[in-house]
Amino acid sequence: MKTLKLKVPASTANLGVGFDSIGMALDKYLEVEAHLSADEKWHFEHIGPHLLGLPNDETHYITNIANRATEKFNKEMPALNLKMFSDIPLARGLGSSASALVTGLYLANHFANLKLSKYELLQLATEIEGHPDNVAPTIYGGLVLGVYDPELNHTDVSYIDIPKVDVIATIPEYELSTEKARKVLPETLFLKEAVKYSAISNTMISALIQHNYELAGKMMMKDGFHEPYRQHLIPDFHNIKQVAIEHGAYATFISGAGPTVLTFIKKELSGKLVRALQDEFKNCESELVTINRFGASQEIINL
Repeated sequence: MKTLKLKVPASTANLGVGFDSIGMALDKYLEVEAHLSADEKWHFEHIGPHLLGLPNDETHYITNIANRATEKFNKEMPALNLKMFSDIPLARGLGSSASALVTGLYLANHFANLKLSKYELLQLATEIEGHPDNVAPTIYGGLVLGVYDPELNHTDVSYIDIPKVDVIATIPEYELSTEKARKVLPETLFLKEAVKYSAISNTMISALIQHNYELAGKMMMKDGFHEPYRQHLIPDFHNIKQVAIEHGAYATFISGAGPTVLTFIKKELSGKLVRALQDEFKNCESELVTINRFGASQEIINL
């Protein structure tokens, strides 16, 4: 029996002021083994604490995504047996839903023989998600900038070198749904504000390209698109930021919709900071995370 093995990375989005347009893949993974179901019904086996409570039948989110993809191309999605492990915590701003979405598309691409390229998978993923910030790095890896045009239903992306910094994730015990985090955002911004934060975002990207992390970090900490409205949902955010600054961090910002907080720091300073964060914030798990360079991977094995 042929089995498809997938390894789909986590991601962080926004990087401060890059709201809904910038994302970076991280070395945490949703890992899946899938093969055709003998009884033509969907079956899920979830391993590990981060997948507890998810459905084990055709009501699963991954099934929904796979069916949407195959229906779009007038194909039939066969039922699968899936064994899944994840070290990406749910509803923490680390792209768990994007990794599940991409998994569903890869399953459809293989088992329904859609023959979609990575470019086409990105287009479909963004059409479903509504923005490319998490799904683009999940598919491609690295640091990806993107824009989705809903009128043309088209996504364009660009890539820059991954930052030569250490990344620390401080992950609270509690969840924060993207829906709740979206509701606190304003519907509109004044033109003067939009110009200001667009200029900050442009400068941040230029600084990252030049590996000027002092300037990039300064810009990351000046976000006005989402952090001012969401920070009250993360009680420890201000204090985490203060501890990071005291330890020489370049920047500390909300990962995606939160509540995870990410910090960029010099490699020689990261160990001391991660220990300080772990000691100070007992209700969080602080850890060094590496940047994933290659995105989702797949392997076909014969069992």
